[in-house]
Amino acid sequence: MLQSRKPPRRPVRTIAFSRFVRAVSCAAPLFPVPAFAQVLTQYFPEIGRGVGETWTDSEQLRISKKYEPQGLHIGGFKLNAGLNEGVGYIDNANRLPGGSPSAIISTMAQVGVASDWSVDRLYANASVSDLRYPSQGSQNQTNWTASLGGYHDIANDRLGFDYSHLNLVQTPNTLGGFATIQPIKYQVDRAALSYTVARNGRFSLIPEANITNFLFNQNARLPSAVGISVPQTYRNRAVILESLTGRYRWTETASALVMLRGTEIRYTHGLAGYPGRDSNGLAVMVGVDYNAIHLIDMRVLVGYQRRFYRNAAYPDYATPIVEAQLRWAPSRLTRLQLDFQHGIEDSGFENVAGFTSTDLRLTLSHQYRRDVILSGYFTFQKGEYQNTPTHLIGSILTQTGGNQTIFGGGLSAQWLVNQHLSLRLDYDISNQNVLGTTGKFTVNTIMLRVGVNL
Repeated sequence: MLQSRKPPRRPVRTIAFSRFVRAVSCAAPLFPVPAFAQVLTQYFPEIGRGVGETWTDSEQLRISKKYEPQGLHIGGFKLNAGLNEGVGYIDNANRLPGGSPSAIISTMAQVGVASDWSVDRLYANASVSDLRYPSQGSQNQTNWTASLGGYHDIANDRLGFDYSHLNLVQTPNTLGGFATIQPIKYQVDRAALSYTVARNGRFSLIPEANITNFLFNQNARLPSAVGISVPQTYRNRAVILESLTGRYRWTETASALVMLRGTEIRYTHGLAGYPGRDSNGLAVMVGVDYNAIHLIDMRVLVGYQRRFYRNAAYPDYATPIVEAQLRWAPSRLTRLQLDFQHGIEDSGFENVAGFTSTDLRLTLSHQYRRDVILSGYFTFQKGEYQNTPTHLIGSILTQTGGNQTIFGGGLSAQWLVNQHLSLRLDYDISNQNVLGTTGKFTVNTIMLRVGVNL
């Protein structure tokens, strides 16, 4: 039955293994396809929200208790775990023009524990994803992540904290990634702290600070330089963010947001004979957060972003900044979600002056039967790059101006056998160009998966 009003959002008491994530994970492919340029957004909270909290999705598909994984309660904690095994085929395992096909063997696992206390929260999560390509062994890759965080309530305020470690790989089909003949490994460490003042009041403030360290310790092998590996340590850097978000709740379902954010980027490995690439940045955003139960969930932030390089050899960079998410649930069985981001790229795949990225993703999920969920998605991504300053042309820092576009989509069908077992069939397609190559190419992937949950 529809309710006339909705209480303010509340953080969930479990890890990010929500019913929707567990039961409808087929909506987002779990093998390499073009990812959002700001790839780290899939691991870290949305901007302008407190650290250490996972927000309840009020419009998740209602999965029957017969099929919903229950986890394991241990004292004041809840343990969730999942294992996913898959086999499939990709017609371009290299993700480059003229790439070769291969079978795929995929293994993914997640485990998490979170407190189930009436106040405060503590959680720990870990995940691993391993992909094997029998015919293209150079493309084998393993990602793993771990995080620890939570929050502590102080009267009507909240102190949130989180630490995350990520071992990831960069592939050519990532927006901003350049052509390499094998994935590039890198590490990310991030520590974050926030303090929400008057979190249940009509007006609240959220100061936040975090520092993210990028470490590239593997050389890159380029198609144009056979037998030569190019060091990537010049990309090692620390990114420091400070933000202050003001939230005014004018109704129980709608809030206005204002955010001021500063960014400092400091490279830890300078190149002898070349100017330093350190920079400072500033962004101002305003927006709205609106939640109408069983209908629309909308969050939009728009503003202006500018990056100032400390060395005059690099020109300043400015662009509008947008972060938007719209969820529409016309029924308990169907859900449509739109995600959009635009701004200066500051995550793992920038080079010299960075680039302006635009990312759009549209996802549709439908519960065909109590035990069958159908999903589809479409993505569009575009990167706009400035030319390298004249005095750097021909160096390791050379960056050619121009555009990179990626179109992608996919279909999925998932059968929930019971609370602990599921089967899933995925098909994905992408078409794009890659920096350092000419022309576009298409990648088709099909996967059959078996999932086991605690």
